[in-house]
Amino acid sequence: MATEASDWTWLDPLRRIDQAELAHMCSMSVTELDELVEYGALVPVVAEPRNRQFSASCVPPLREASRLRAHYDLDLFTISLLLGYLQRIAQLEQQLRSLNAHIPHPPTLPREGPTPWREPHA
Repeated sequence: MATEASDWTWLDPLRRIDQAELAHMCSMSVTELDELVEYGALVPVVAEPRNRQFSASCVPPLREASRLRAHYDLDLFTISLLLGYLQRIAQLEQQLRSLNAHIPHPPTLPREGPTPWREPHA
């Protein structure tokens, strides 16, 4: 299965996405995104009403929220709450990965189960 450029380029959090592209990528309309901005669930990087741009880091949680909206028939206010929680979970997972990278791991893990049988030496 070939990966399209649009599937991996939004992973860069420094990349900016305009509102129409974000709506297309997340299967939402521009008016729905406007409503999410009004609720405070989405914060544009460039806040001009005609040229709103968002960070690409909002794409994965917004896609997940859009998928859950379609599956459970949720309204946009509920999606705004859900989107906040999904973004918080992603942030906490990143912090956990960062902290785990600084913890020294033991060179060998303790062996579980019975010890191996050894012939006594004389």
